[in-house]
Amino acid sequence: MKWLIRRVIKKGKGALQYEEDEHYGDELSMGRGGNQAIFVPDLRVALEHVRVRALPGGKKYRIESLIAAGVRINGHIEQAATVGQGANVELGGTRVTFITAPEGFEAAVEVSPIDKTEQAAIKEADRLPSTLLETGLSKRRPSWLLFAFFLITCLLIPLATHYVPAVGAKLRGTPLSTQIWSSGELAAAHHYFEQDCQQCHEKGFVSVKDDKCLTCHAETKAHADPKQFALFELADADCAFCHRDHNGKSGIIPPNQHLCSDCHTDLKARTNGVSKLAQVGDFGTNHPQFKVNLPAWNAKGEFAPTRVSMEGKLSELSGLKYPHNKHVGLVDGLNSPDGKKNLTCASCHTPEPGGARMKPVDFETMCQDCHRLTFDRLAGDRQVRHANVPEVLAQLGEYYAKRALDGDYEEAAAPTVVRRRRIPGQANAAISADEKRVALSWARDKANLVTRTLFESKACGVCHTVTSLPSTDEGTLNYHVAPVRVAGAWYAKSEFTHGKHETMNCLSCHDAEKSTTSANVLIPGIENCQTCHAGEGAKGKLASECVDCHGFHISEFPLHERTTARAQGGAPPKTLSLPGQSTNSASTAPEGAPSP
Repeated sequence: MKWLIRRVIKKGKGALQYEEDEHYGDELSMGRGGNQAIFVPDLRVALEHVRVRALPGGKKYRIESLIAAGVRINGHIEQAATVGQGANVELGGTRVTFITAPEGFEAAVEVSPIDKTEQAAIKEADRLPSTLLETGLSKRRPSWLLFAFFLITCLLIPLATHYVPAVGAKLRGTPLSTQIWSSGELAAAHHYFEQDCQQCHEKGFVSVKDDKCLTCHAETKAHADPKQFALFELADADCAFCHRDHNGKSGIIPPNQHLCSDCHTDLKARTNGVSKLAQVGDFGTNHPQFKVNLPAWNAKGEFAPTRVSMEGKLSELSGLKYPHNKHVGLVDGLNSPDGKKNLTCASCHTPEPGGARMKPVDFETMCQDCHRLTFDRLAGDRQVRHANVPEVLAQLGEYYAKRALDGDYEEAAAPTVVRRRRIPGQANAAISADEKRVALSWARDKANLVTRTLFESKACGVCHTVTSLPSTDEGTLNYHVAPVRVAGAWYAKSEFTHGKHETMNCLSCHDAEKSTTSANVLIPGIENCQTCHAGEGAKGKLASECVDCHGFHISEFPLHERTTARAQGGAPPKTLSLPGQSTNSASTAPEGAPSP
């Protein structure tokens, strides 16, 4: 495409001079750069400012700004526009006008300087008002009107709803009531008295005091023993230091990690070595290994779980024999009386309502389908009761005594009197006293044989530790089955809910398919949790604060004791004072100095 570029040069006394150049190309560039088709020597112009493209026909042009500020086209700032002949583009003090192309050219522009008086007029027209007076408005009247409006709607009317019952009854709950003074929505637990501000705010424009909180929360527990840990930050801290209402339905319980880590990162030093807790600062970078409750028994034989760290290899002495690898993860499934069965974790482990813990494993509903407690091939559907040794012994003795006296028991090794069929309804009358003694002797021996098979090999001994005891009756066996004791809650000092981990696969945390014995502790350690969780400032992981797993008000001492002690002896010193120890403070903490 051939362009005509006509430059207009102003001479003295209004004389004009024209210079014409030719440009070849589809586009015409304008700017302060030396490579531009139209060079504009003005610091207000970018090196590459505008690009112009002639549209087919030679009468329309497409103008595009190459800078974010745009370009003035026909007096308006634009980023792009399609114009016809007669349109102009202004670059600083230069105007480029699109003119009719003469013969031999396909497009033409005229470049001329903008007169200084014209530039001043354009600048003045573009200037926005900088004072209120230039807008034609006054300050005083709007100011007084706004003052009066806010005085009436935000102060006088709310005060009237509070002190004048009739007004309050009409406007209660509306934005014109004292609700307009609220700094935010109440916590969910406080919604039931949200219209009664005096439940917490005893006096107007006075912050809430602890005694108003303790009206409802008197039995809430403190954080630590006030006699041992009379720390200033605990004993003298107001409830509102941590719990600030009007922050939404769940905003009253702060999740901030520093509320815990400020003390627990150097807890031993702050308590002069009294605290035995580990130092904790951040779950991702400064947290000890988990501790779990392992089943154990004391010297009296009472169940007394012990809390141990998971740093070493742990063994669970639950009294149960259960290899997970023989039950789950089998390619061909598990052989059962009813055919092949594929077990999964959920076959035995189902969460409680709410998902916090798992329900106890139940033999009757989860195990007995495969581990049937049948004892006689001639009574294939009959089973002994689970988990009751005396009842099992009595049940077997009664069953075989009845079968011996009723007769018709088709076993080759049984005496003739036991195998002989009786007349219905006349079982005992059909045999003599000697035959009866023989039948009952066989019944006792048969019951002992079946009992020994059940307890020592076929049933009980498969899953439980069985010990043979001296007989309690002549010729009758007796057994002790070790009780099964598993940890109902592994983490005694923290909270964990399966309900929040439903999207995870069980095997992501519990390596059950490789477990060959029930002694394996399948609870994951901290390193497993840290693959997804980290501290408050975590990046790329789920930020987890202390209160996500740990409670705060966990001691045995109710909060009202703190208020009583504070009223009697004042606030404790800023240095911990313990029995038998002195402090650097001039005052000492009274015995029983409280903590929240």
